[in-house]
Amino acid sequence: MIHPKKLVAHRGYQAKYPENTALSLNKAIEAGARFIELDVQFSLDQLPIIYHDTDLMRVSGADIEVAKTTREILLGYPAYEPKRLGEQFIEERISPLESLVGILQQNPKVTAFVEIKDESIAHCGREIITDSVLAILQPVMRQTVVMSFDYQLAIDAREAEWPLVGVVLRCWDDLDHPLVNQARPDFIYVDHKLIPADFDLVNAPQLANCKLVTYEVGNIALATELLDRGVDMLETFEIARLIS
Repeated sequence: MIHPKKLVAHRGYQAKYPENTALSLNKAIEAGARFIELDVQFSLDQLPIIYHDTDLMRVSGADIEVAKTTREILLGYPAYEPKRLGEQFIEERISPLESLVGILQQNPKVTAFVEIKDESIAHCGREIITDSVLAILQPVMRQTVVMSFDYQLAIDAREAEWPLVGVVLRCWDDLDHPLVNQARPDFIYVDHKLIPADFDLVNAPQLANCKLVTYEVGNIALATELLDRGVDMLETFEIARLIS
C-alpha cells in the first residue's frame, strides 16, 4: 500500500462517489487522503463551480452547457453520474468553488489541487478567472495549489504571489517549455504514459525544485513502478484501494 503523502484523490473518491462533489471530496478525506484534486469551470455569469465537463450530460443528466447557464441555475442540478452510478446519489448537487473553503477549513492537514479548465479560460479570460479563484480561496490559500494546462495562468497565479502553483503538461517535451520555466511550478502534473521509458526522473534538473505528479494510477503494481522511477506523487480515482 502507498503512504497518503504520495497520493492525490482524483476528483475526490471518484471510484465510489460522483466526481467533483462535496460528497466525493469529503469521502476521500475520510478514506485518509491528504491531497485532493478537483476541476473548476465557469458559468455564464463568470462564477466558478466544481465541475469537469463543459456540459451537464454525463454527470448531471441534462443537455445544458455550463458556459451558457447562470451559476444559480447550475447549482440546482444534481451531480450524480447516472450512467455510472445510477440514481443512488441523485440528491447530491453541483457545488460552487466556495464549498471547498469549508471542506479545507475543517481539514487543515489536507491540500487541494484546483485545476482551472481550458474552456473556462477561453470563456472568461485569465484575469477574471485568476481574480475570482484567488479571492475565493484566500482563506485557505496555503492549502490550495492553483493549476492548469494553461501555463500562462500558472504564471499569473505566481505573479499574484499565490503560494503554490502547478502546471499540467500537454506533452513531455513541454518540461522545457519557456512558460513552464517561467511559472516555476511547485507541482508538475503529467499523464504517466507520456514519460519516456529512458528518462532519468531522479536526476532531471527540470524536476529539481518541484514535485512530479502522474495520473491516472489505479493499481499497486503501476504505483510502485512509478514511485521507484522517481515520481513523487500519484493521482488516483481509487484512493481507498491504494492508501496505506
